[in-house]
Amino acid sequence: MENQNSVCFIAKINEVRAIEGADNIELVIAGGWNAITKKGEFKEGDLTVIATTDSVIPEAFSEKMGVTSYLRKGGRVRTVKLRGVYSECLIIPMTYLRGKTTMGDFDLKEGSDCMEFLGIIKYEPPVKQIQLASGRKIKWRDNQNFHIYYKFPNLKNVDGMFTSEDFVQITRKIHGTNARYGIVKKGKLTFWDKVKKFFRLADEWIDYEYIYGSHNCEKGSDSQGFYSTDVWRTVAEKYLIKQKLWQLAFTYGAKNIGEGIILYGEIYGAGIQKNYEYGLKDIEFVGFDIKINGEYLPTETTAYEMVNELQLEHVKVLYTGNWNQEIQDSFVFNNFIYGTKVPHEGIVIKDISGDRKKVAKVINPDYLIYGEKNDVGDSH
Repeated sequence: MENQNSVCFIAKINEVRAIEGADNIELVIAGGWNAITKKGEFKEGDLTVIATTDSVIPEAFSEKMGVTSYLRKGGRVRTVKLRGVYSECLIIPMTYLRGKTTMGDFDLKEGSDCMEFLGIIKYEPPVKQIQLASGRKIKWRDNQNFHIYYKFPNLKNVDGMFTSEDFVQITRKIHGTNARYGIVKKGKLTFWDKVKKFFRLADEWIDYEYIYGSHNCEKGSDSQGFYSTDVWRTVAEKYLIKQKLWQLAFTYGAKNIGEGIILYGEIYGAGIQKNYEYGLKDIEFVGFDIKINGEYLPTETTAYEMVNELQLEHVKVLYTGNWNQEIQDSFVFNNFIYGTKVPHEGIVIKDISGDRKKVAKVINPDYLIYGEKNDVGDSH
């Protein structure tokens, strides 16, 4: 597939199934995605275009297809469940591509990304205005050594990523807000840093600084982000993350950490995601990755460092062993937050070796349905 993070692409119809008790509809499986369609519209082996649940369909196009009333507010493709069967995407006949006159050399083949040609975009949560406790204008920082966490694909978009020969770790996916904390090399030394180094008044650690932030932004001490308080700083102070990261850096030594150490995790709980607070009255933090000198640690090393060295909670490990479809599904479907009927968001699967080309998420369709019905906040 050209773009593993695409939400609209050409796929082959793998299977067409009858739906028990339904005379006019059937289940079409294309590119690993399920769609409920009118009976007889599609057949196995044909190519088609699919738009997944993260797709936003232009109104003019949805009106032309006659599907506007089936979409979420703003034109988003929704997940539904009818007669015990999930529909997770919109199937668009190939005629809508072949009829375009501005396609140029676009190749009508399996896996081709169709977002640009159909004007379909990936839904992104609206960016909210950054608040400042003091009312001062925020000064954005940009240290290139404070790496953003990579975005891994939905497993449905990379069919065959895992086989029974792959030794994997499956963890619970938490719905909160992304956080990162680091001891990293400074992007630029100050004048006084240079003076201290010249006169040998400082050790090697003067080259490093502590930074924290969300997925996209480095936070200043005055930044509150999307919330009424700076939740990233609150979590850091609650769990003494700054002190613990410095201690871990000292343990490894400056030569070994190179660009620095970065801890990645998720903040969740009260006030973080609307109508999805895990029954908590406070905010919590779980870590899921550590990067040292630009390289992610293997999964087992990450868990060890998280729990034993940093004394922080590691995201819950559900399974470690050879990948198996049945085992995977057992952690996705009919999984609820403890003591509730609120569906878990899903899981993350990682190759145990730490190979970042073999990491993917699986989203629980019941979570998507619950989220729409209960106006659950989107991830930031």
